[in-house]
Amino acid sequence: MKKYLPISSSLLLLAISIIFWDSIKLPYDESNVIVGLPFYKKFNPINDKIRFLFFIIPSVLMYLFFYLRVNTNTFGFNLQSKDFFLHKLKNKEINSDNSLNLYSYLFILLITLEFFSLDFNRYIKTVDMFHDGTLLVPPLNYLENKELLKSTFHNYGFIGNNLGLFSNFVLGYYSIGSITFISLILLYLNKFFIILISKKIISYLNFEDILKKLLFIIFTFFLIFSIPHYFGGPRTSFFLFFILLLGTALCDNSFSKFKFSLVGIFSVLSLLWWFDIGFYTNLLIILTAIYLILNKESKKLLVLLISIISSWTIFLLIISPEEIKEFFYQLNLIYSTSHYSLSIEYIKPFTANSGRGAKALIIIYLTSLMLIHLNFSKIFFVNHKVKIFISLIFVSGVIVFNDALMRSDSMHVKSSSGLYTSVFVLLILIFLFQRLEMIKKIIYNLKLINLNPIIFVFLSFIFFSSTQISNNKNNFPEKITNIFNISNNIKELVKAEDGLFLNNNLSTFLKRYEELSKTDDCVQVLSSDVAVPYFLKKPACTQFFMPVFILNGITEDKFINQLDKSSPNIILFKSPNIILLETLNMPNALKHIEEKYSFYENYNGYIFYKKN
Repeated sequence: MKKYLPISSSLLLLAISIIFWDSIKLPYDESNVIVGLPFYKKFNPINDKIRFLFFIIPSVLMYLFFYLRVNTNTFGFNLQSKDFFLHKLKNKEINSDNSLNLYSYLFILLITLEFFSLDFNRYIKTVDMFHDGTLLVPPLNYLENKELLKSTFHNYGFIGNNLGLFSNFVLGYYSIGSITFISLILLYLNKFFIILISKKIISYLNFEDILKKLLFIIFTFFLIFSIPHYFGGPRTSFFLFFILLLGTALCDNSFSKFKFSLVGIFSVLSLLWWFDIGFYTNLLIILTAIYLILNKESKKLLVLLISIISSWTIFLLIISPEEIKEFFYQLNLIYSTSHYSLSIEYIKPFTANSGRGAKALIIIYLTSLMLIHLNFSKIFFVNHKVKIFISLIFVSGVIVFNDALMRSDSMHVKSSSGLYTSVFVLLILIFLFQRLEMIKKIIYNLKLINLNPIIFVFLSFIFFSSTQISNNKNNFPEKITNIFNISNNIKELVKAEDGLFLNNNLSTFLKRYEELSKTDDCVQVLSSDVAVPYFLKKPACTQFFMPVFILNGITEDKFINQLDKSSPNIILFKSPNIILLETLNMPNALKHIEEKYSFYENYNGYIFYKKN
């Protein structure tokens, strides 16, 4: 019974955490005035993070404690001992990844062909006035005002909200289609970086080449097919590249000043990219610094710190003081208010409607236990490089799971599960392939691995053609046609006229808005129709083209001052398009508007106010 002590004690704590789930909570902040689900339900958004930690950490630590006590054939925590679980056993390492080069090139060719085979016309569809508007309006504000930060309050990030500027610079077009194309490229890069990460990890394994190839093919196939649904969309490409860079820098045999310098630069770049990615990246950099301190790798730490300080210094010097002030203002506002305006309480595991959320927690728990075996068991031996890289990906996945803990609807739980789920699958495959070492003669005899590269490409492409990955729902002949017509297909999307993205209702509404606001130089909406400025080809009257960021006692005064200064004659006050709590957090601003504006027209549910 002794061997069951680790799992039994761990499951006991897990059960206790579920029983006391609802009792684990901090008091609601009664001073909060931001209207959202926490405001109505009177729950503290931090509760879900505490509950998650209480669910995972005690049960996993209990398993680790008894696992090391019960088993004698294990590694330990003594840094000075050869039995340290991250001890570098160079004589047992297989560092070459040349055997995987061909297969990685084939996978890259595969995803490239799959990208070229897309029917780009499928993306010419009715615009989402809210979500698409968040990408369409900020570039317009900059092009009109020549101010990146002061002209727009960014909800994603300074680069994330301004992909249109990038498309304008590279493609020469700033349009709905061009931004869509850039987003598709970023999704392609997700797949590209994940192939390289898979190759890097598997190259570190102490397997024979024949097993490495098989493992790489199986695991990479899984990753490619899961990416569109589980890897968080275009913003993730930057984070995946950072993980690849950091993992390689930590695992390289030789110390690379260049790679550690790049890691440090990401401290600034990530915060400019997407706000949440910036937070996750900098948290990983801090954890990396702690690891280097504990491991007494002073040279690597010094290069990392110098790079961080230098990159921030350069950034602060090249950006104007006003823009710097606005940068930190927006950054602080996003981090300090989003959890109150956007949080959805995480459903208690194993209760009604908790299916996806409970599944996510269980996978994280099981992956944690498997990582203990990977890192500490001498039976399933892997070198320190594999341990570091896989642990890095898992920690990254747990950090990204913060998205689900803040906004725990099905979509966010799903989109934040890619990294830790990948580790879960990889560990299962590694443990399985450890056993396959014992029966590899059977594999050789059956000749299951000796795939001709041409056959591999053919079968892979046929396999992809039968899926619905990346919205690629064409039949095989259509895909072939698209590949040979890729240049024209891209041009049709990038150069698509704005009218092609509008239905009749939106088109008539925008025409009426244009008629009413002929004398206005700018556009201000208080509804979720945030894309209106783009279609009217006028900048937003204030930074707050998204009214959700006009917050009581926080940004109201700023909005009022900017509105009075721009002084538009017409304001879109309400519309049938309701996405978020548009105007619930701006009572003083609404009062101000009611004093200076009056109801003018209700056009098919779109309510316009006119200046008195």
